[in-house]
Amino acid sequence: MYPKLFFENFWRSEQKNELFVCMPFHSNLDEKFKLIEKVAKVLEFEKAVRVKEDWVADDIKYKIFDGIANSRTLLFDLSDDPKSLCEFSKQVNGNVLYELGIANAIRDPEDMLIIREKSTDIAKIIPFDISSLTINEYEKELTEEWIKEKLDKTLQNQKWYKSRRVEAATKSIDSFGLKLIHLIYKNRPSDRDHFNDETIPKEWRTEAKLAILRMIDLGIVWFATGKEGTEYAYHWTPFGREVIKRLGIEKSKN
Repeated sequence: MYPKLFFENFWRSEQKNELFVCMPFHSNLDEKFKLIEKVAKVLEFEKAVRVKEDWVADDIKYKIFDGIANSRTLLFDLSDDPKSLCEFSKQVNGNVLYELGIANAIRDPEDMLIIREKSTDIAKIIPFDISSLTINEYEKELTEEWIKEKLDKTLQNQKWYKSRRVEAATKSIDSFGLKLIHLIYKNRPSDRDHFNDETIPKEWRTEAKLAILRMIDLGIVWFATGKEGTEYAYHWTPFGREVIKRLGIEKSKN
C-alpha cells in the first residue's frame, strides 16, 4: 500500500495514546527500546510501539503508516545502523529515514522527537535533506533521565489543534456545518454535546443532514445507536473538539 492511499482512507479521528518508535531491526537495540518503553509508561503513554521485522509482510507497511499517522507522538532513532557491515562506513538506517520522510510530510515538528548517538567521526554526516531538523544527540549511551527530559518536553510542545490535519479539516467545513457547530456545540450544556435530528430546527434539517455527513467524513462527529437501534445520536469526536478549538469556538457561559 502506498502512503498516499493509506492517508486518504485510514486517518483516524482519535489519536492513539501511543509512542511510535522507529529504529533499525536489530537485537542490539532491544535494551534501548525497553528503556524508551519504560519512560513512555512513566509519561502516561498507553504503550510504546516498535516497528518489528517479524510482522507479517502484508501488514508491516499498514502498521507503519498507521503508527506514523495516528500515534500521539513519534520517536525516530537516527543512530548508526548496527547492521552496517563495515565499522567505518556505518550510516543512518534507510528504513528509518524513509519513515521520517513520510512523517515529516504529514505530521508537525512538535509531534516528533529525533534522537541520535553522538559521533566524532566526520565521515558520518547526517543527510543534507534532514540536517535542518532538530536532532537531539546523546553521549555514548542512552539514559533514562535524558530520554525522559526530551520526551516530556516534546509532549509539552504538542498542540493537536494546531496540526495540519486539523487545519485541513477546518478549511473543509461548509457554512452550514459551521452554523451547526455554533448551534449545537456552543449553545448546549457540556453534558449534552450529543445531538440528533430533533435537536435541529425543522427548517434546517435537509441541509443539516448533508453537513453532518460531511463532518462524519472529516472525522469531526461520529454516529452511534442505542437500545437495539431504536435511538441514535451524533457525538463530537476528540478530533472534532480540536477542530472546534481551532475555529476559536468556545462554550457559552450562560
